[in-house]
Amino acid sequence: MSETMQIGLHRQTLSAQIYETLEAKILAGDLRPGTRLSEESLAERFGVSRAPVREALAALQRAGLAEKSGARDRMVAVPNATLIAQKYDLWWVVDVGRTFLASLEATPAECDALEKLVTAADEAVKSGDAATYRDLVARFHEGIRAACKNPYISEIAEGCDIHLRWFEALYDRHAEICAVAVQEHAQILAAFRARDFTALSDSIRSHMLRQRDNILRLFEASPYPHVIAAD
Repeated sequence: MSETMQIGLHRQTLSAQIYETLEAKILAGDLRPGTRLSEESLAERFGVSRAPVREALAALQRAGLAEKSGARDRMVAVPNATLIAQKYDLWWVVDVGRTFLASLEATPAECDALEKLVTAADEAVKSGDAATYRDLVARFHEGIRAACKNPYISEIAEGCDIHLRWFEALYDRHAEICAVAVQEHAQILAAFRARDFTALSDSIRSHMLRQRDNILRLFEASPYPHVIAAD
C-alpha cells in the first residue's frame, strides 16, 4: 500500500471515530440543538488536524444531525415541528416495509418469542416496573425487524431510527410505561404472524403516529426549539 493510501485510510479512521463520538453525544442529548461545532476547537480537543474533523462534521450534516454555521463551522441541528412530523412519516412508511419483509422470513418460534415479550411487557405495566418494560419494548422492536434480509431497506430504516432516538433523547428521555403501546404491539404482532400487509401497515402507522403526536406535544413545551448557537 502506498504512503498516500495509508494516510488516506488513517484519516478516514480518525474521521469515523470523531463522527461516532459526536453522534453518540448528540443522540444522547449531551450536545444540545444549536451547540456550536467548531473545527478548530474539536481538532484541538481530539488532538488531530482539521481535515478529519471537517469530514466528520460533513458526515453529521449529511445525516441531518448538524447544520452549517459560518464558513467552516457547523452546529447541532435544531429540530422543528415540520422536521419531526416528516421524519415520523418517513419512519412508519419504511418500517412497514422492513417489518413486512421480516414477517415473510420469521419462523413460528421467532413469533412465539415476540409473543412472550409482549406478555412480559404487559405484566411490567401492571406491576409498574418501568426499567423492565423499557428493556422488553426495545427487545420487541429489535426482534420484530431482525428477520429482514434486505440490507438496503435496513440502511434507510437505520437512518430513520437515528432521528427517532434523537427526538426521544431531547423530548421524552424518561418515557413512561404505556399500556396502550403494549396493546399496539400485540396488534402489530398479530398482523406480523398472519403476514397481513394491510393490517401490519395500519397497526404500525397508528402506533408511530401516536408516538409522533406525543413527541410534538413535548417539543412544543421544550426549551430546545429556541436554543441559539453559542459563540
